[in-house]
Amino acid sequence: MNKEKYEMIINMYNEKQINREEFDTLINELIKNLKTPLREFYKLYSYLWDSFYSVPKDMRSYLYDNALIIIESDLISNNEKNIIKCSIVNASFGDYNYDLAETYATDLINESYDDYKIYLELARYYTKTRRYGLANKLFQDALRLSSLDIVKNDYEDYQKIVNKEKKEYLPATKENREIYNEFMKSLDIVVEELLNKKPEKIKREDYPTPKEHIIPDFTSFVAFDVETTGVNHNMDSITEIAAIKVVDGKIVEEKDFLFQELVHSYGRRIPSNVEKLTGITNEMVKDAREIWDVFKDFVDFIGDNILVGYNCMTFDSKFLVRAGRISNIVINNEYFDVLRLSRMFKSYHKSEKLTLVEVGKALGIENPQAHRALADAITTAKVYMKFYEITK
Repeated sequence: MNKEKYEMIINMYNEKQINREEFDTLINELIKNLKTPLREFYKLYSYLWDSFYSVPKDMRSYLYDNALIIIESDLISNNEKNIIKCSIVNASFGDYNYDLAETYATDLINESYDDYKIYLELARYYTKTRRYGLANKLFQDALRLSSLDIVKNDYEDYQKIVNKEKKEYLPATKENREIYNEFMKSLDIVVEELLNKKPEKIKREDYPTPKEHIIPDFTSFVAFDVETTGVNHNMDSITEIAAIKVVDGKIVEEKDFLFQELVHSYGRRIPSNVEKLTGITNEMVKDAREIWDVFKDFVDFIGDNILVGYNCMTFDSKFLVRAGRISNIVINNEYFDVLRLSRMFKSYHKSEKLTLVEVGKALGIENPQAHRALADAITTAKVYMKFYEITK
């Protein structure tokens, strides 16, 4: 076999001098006269050259179909067989076939080799299946054989997971999480995140539209505010939610009347400009509870009171709707938007900017920590009561 030409074709493909179709044609032409299983081995190996031991998704079936023929052949060396076994671990894990991955990973664990790529691939596998002691040993073997950045970076990520600085692996979708959970149970490993699974999301069309209460004819209510990762309620997430319960017009800033909690930002990171504006950082919310856990407690706190917010019909209520959909909790509370009163009484407070901070200042109400949910909720309650007195 012309190995020099084989390697040249692979290098051309890796350097993007030829496309995938041209690559397949050249490789197939070169290996067509080889015997089984050499032909199958070199076909697979051509894809593993520069991508560790991971074949493309469209080659996984070819890998599964030919793996045993290759592994059981006397024409293939032990080192080459180990490469195929390692690629099966990678492919089957990617296909959520954990039993197959475990079979070949266990087989590889019982062998020794001088290939850091195999140690690294296995270390990744055992990290994702939360067997950290075994993963650490494999990382040490990989580091002993290679000082490449990819090995060091993977090991640093592993250490962050062990030290709870980074979240442990979980499949992205509900279906795959269920498969993963069953496999982890077979290993007698309890996955805490799966004990409190995310609820089924309510469809957008099935969730009630926020109802607005227009007349300021009440003195018992809950003033609230949310901080978020951005302004798009269809994509951005709540990072903090707070409220104050007002009874018969009395604003009491004591524990029993207050609700405030940071929230793990659902599916989003907090942009740097928002971190600067609110003072809420990704580090602050990384270990916070998920929205479906916090929202349940928030709903218990507000009861059936009118929800008073500032610009809430345009902004906050829509984020509560999304939180309700994600949490599978319907809230039917009416909303009252204090911004409506700010517009009505502009000639009284004479504030050019109709922001909560500026209107509050004009009414003699200081906001001690603007753009933090609890301070904004308390300020909103005070501004509403001031306008309520004016309407009387």
